Amino acid sequence: MQIKLNHALYAFSAALLCGILSCNSRIRTFGKTKIAKSADSIYLKRRISEIKNFDTNVFTRGSFKGTANTPIVYRLLKPYNTRSKIPLVIVFHGSNAVGNDNTSQLGILAKLFAMDEIQAKYPAFILAPQFPSRSSNYVLDQSRNVLTSVPQPCLTTALQLIDSLKNTLNIDEKRIYLIGFSMGASSVINVLSLKPDLFAAGISISGIPQFDKVKTLTNIPIWLIHGNMDTENPFSSDQKFFEELKHNNRIRFWEFDDLAHNDIFAPAILTDELPHWLFKNKRK
Repeated sequence: MQIKLNHALYAFSAALLCGILSCNSRIRTFGKTKIAKSADSIYLKRRISEIKNFDTNVFTRGSFKGTANTPIVYRLLKPYNTRSKIPLVIVFHGSNAVGNDNTSQLGILAKLFAMDEIQAKYPAFILAPQFPSRSSNYVLDQSRNVLTSVPQPCLTTALQLIDSLKNTLNIDEKRIYLIGFSMGASSVINVLSLKPDLFAAGISISGIPQFDKVKTLTNIPIWLIHGNMDTENPFSSDQKFFEELKHNNRIRFWEFDDLAHNDIFAPAILTDELPHWLFKNKRK
């Protein structure tokens, strides 16, 4: 019965998504799309509740020290069938989950990618590290007059953890993906800048990008998602980042109209659209 309900919900979600964006927008891999604020608050509340109530016991607990003297704890989901190589999705959390309880980092994004209906279509290892301190800090880019992000030492530990898992899990090394929200979204761009040859693509949701490595990021598929009413992580930074990278046609930008920082998890990104886009990309 539960499977039938999930299928019904997903059929409804797909129809809703096409209504919000038009089906042609869904298959537009790169470029900018402006999305109107959804009026379907009933569906949104139900969908968010379903994701938040997902049983996180499917994630095993772990810890990793690395060489940077900034140990981190993490959660890892292993798919049922790992006989063939499968992708790795790394989910970076926002600043409200900083700590070491090894639970708070399992927010909407980590749970969404772990849900049965997503894993059935897009099986992947899901890694959710928890940072003991901020993973990215922000400073003003004087030449652009917008905020830019600066990677912090715990991201080096996260990269070492990824390398360690590559040696122990049956990971498809051409399909390693990053996704994050808020501070975690900023860290997505930071980590892509630190090790661009490792990742196939990244999704940054309501983050602050890094501008001093723009040339390094030119050929990496990146999807920016941001509400234009965001004042916590100002929309202007991602807008500027998109303008500087769009010439190479490897960056996608969804501007959500009239959405603030904590409202960004709108219906259009709570279906399978995020893994659908990520998994289309493969590192050469």
